[in-house]
Amino acid sequence: MKLLIEIGTEELPAGVINLALESLKEGIEKLLGVKVIKTYGTPRRLAILTEDFENTPTEKEEIIVGPPVSVAYEDGKPTKALLGFLQKVSATQEEVIEVQKGEGRYVAVRRVQREKTPLEKLKEEFEGLLKSIPFPKRMRWNSEGLTFSRPIRWLCALYGEEVVPLQFGKVKADRITYGHRFLHGGPLVLKNAEEYEEILKSAYVIPDFKERLGMVLEMLREEAYALGCTPQYPEGLPEEVANLLEFPFSVVGSFEERYLELPEKVLITVLAHHQRFFCLANQEGKLVPYFVAFSGNNPNNLIKTGYERVVKARLEDALFFYREDLKTPLENLVDGLKGVVFHPRAGSMWEKTQRLVELSERIARALGFGEEVVKKVKRAAFLSKADLLTNMVKELDELQGYMGMVYAKAFGEEEEVAKAIYEHYLPKSATDPLPEGVVSQILSLADKLDNIATLLSVGEMPSGSSDPYGLRRSAYGVFAILDKGGYNLNLREVLCSVPQGFEEFMKNRLEAYLEPYGYDVVRAVLEVKDPLKPLEAIRLAQMLANLKETEKFKDIVEAYRRVVKILPKGWEDDRVEEDLMKEKEERELWEKVKGFEGERLEPLDLWDLKEPIDRFFDRVLVMDKDQEVRRNRLALLFRIKKLFNRFGDFEKIVLEV
Repeated sequence: MKLLIEIGTEELPAGVINLALESLKEGIEKLLGVKVIKTYGTPRRLAILTEDFENTPTEKEEIIVGPPVSVAYEDGKPTKALLGFLQKVSATQEEVIEVQKGEGRYVAVRRVQREKTPLEKLKEEFEGLLKSIPFPKRMRWNSEGLTFSRPIRWLCALYGEEVVPLQFGKVKADRITYGHRFLHGGPLVLKNAEEYEEILKSAYVIPDFKERLGMVLEMLREEAYALGCTPQYPEGLPEEVANLLEFPFSVVGSFEERYLELPEKVLITVLAHHQRFFCLANQEGKLVPYFVAFSGNNPNNLIKTGYERVVKARLEDALFFYREDLKTPLENLVDGLKGVVFHPRAGSMWEKTQRLVELSERIARALGFGEEVVKKVKRAAFLSKADLLTNMVKELDELQGYMGMVYAKAFGEEEEVAKAIYEHYLPKSATDPLPEGVVSQILSLADKLDNIATLLSVGEMPSGSSDPYGLRRSAYGVFAILDKGGYNLNLREVLCSVPQGFEEFMKNRLEAYLEPYGYDVVRAVLEVKDPLKPLEAIRLAQMLANLKETEKFKDIVEAYRRVVKILPKGWEDDRVEEDLMKEKEERELWEKVKGFEGERLEPLDLWDLKEPIDRFFDRVLVMDKDQEVRRNRLALLFRIKKLFNRFGDFEKIVLEV
């Protein structure tokens, strides 16, 4: 039979529902040892449905060993030793068995212990299970002291047709659930766990998130198509809307055309941020004065008018802020950044701006760009944080950077400078696009490197899942930009100082960035490459990953392993003396090595060393009795190891047999 558990609540925040369900699912599966086949979540409920399982107790057999048989009986009768053992374990003589233990035989008693049923375990652990769900914020709503994201109003728990007596505080489980708050009155009585979804749908509740999201997207497409438009919205908005409603209804509204004076991203953000509404664009990609909203109740003119009234107020504010901001050039705002804190122990945004101007110039020059690029980069760096003091960004901080670009263009800044103010924040995640232009890329590198170096210097090292300043994300952005641009930048040289922990942090993040190329390749590369010269490590990892399955590369790895296997641990002597070479094979190998040492090599070039290495090991005794000859041969092998180590520590490469 299947188990259904539903936790009925006051309206949950949209952002916690899916995370809470995942936690609940993992907790139930771990506790009961059964698979959760379905999760359900709406603003008013979190629920899980398990696969079929039998609620039977497990039995554990235990053999309790007593004295040896020779001690337990005398002339076929039980001795005091046996009787004392039986009394101790509360057993009778009829229960005695004999077991072999080592070379002797002993009397013993078999005991079968009944463990708790899955549902008995669940009843005991249920309250703790709900307490362990990691909500960002928790509420306490009565004198019992229990907390949850929102007050719990009912519990429904069924194992097949049987009510499971779960309890959270004073709320006890029953077979009752509830439909839509407005469209269905009264309780719903469930006969069994399997009819849960069907019963809720009949009461205007779509409990499955994916189905509800599908309805939102389909309604959005239909409403947009009817107007000859396509929806425009920030990433994640449909998912958020789907978790704000138990049953979605679409509503199309309009606003005055004069608000189209606002930059498009401002319009989209204002409607999405404040109201969770969707903008629409025509076939030319221009926004039109319509929007699509979603309601949790049957739409009517009153709802539509209310939505339009709220939208008008929001857009009126935005238009006022926009026009006010256009009265003050960005450069006039920079001085005001002295009053904006970057970090309590790392100074103001004005100080950060000064660091960005200097660091971006050093990066541009280190990458070989001329004065024109340097000039644009410094200008972009100078203006990059000024929009923090604009009315629009104070109201909608997610527009930071974008508004800087808009205002920079409005005040006649060069296109590359304006774009860099926006693009230097990219990428904000692993799925984000990278900065496009050279000026944008350099400023983005400077901003991210300054964030990492400055914040690490004041003790803000990320730990575990905690990374409040997004330093891991910044490191990813640095590597991605260097990778895309092919910029061989030495981070140690462009930073004024490298704070404690910086190199180790960047090495760990570079390892994560290179993970798609295989953990063994990454370990091999980072063993020999400087993590503060990221492009060299990135290109080498890409190269080795492509070569790894070729026969030639496997031969190279095998040859390397033969070399390092015989080298004593910690050997560093690389002084090779030709006069000490007695054998033809070692002279041939040395000539090959000398020729390679002065050349620019590719990894597969090392394959030419395999045969000379094999001949050397087959015909030359490395550990010669003559200590100088032995030292000389080991030094030769060490020179070969160093040659191979240009491309990695091949001992760490894992080859499939």
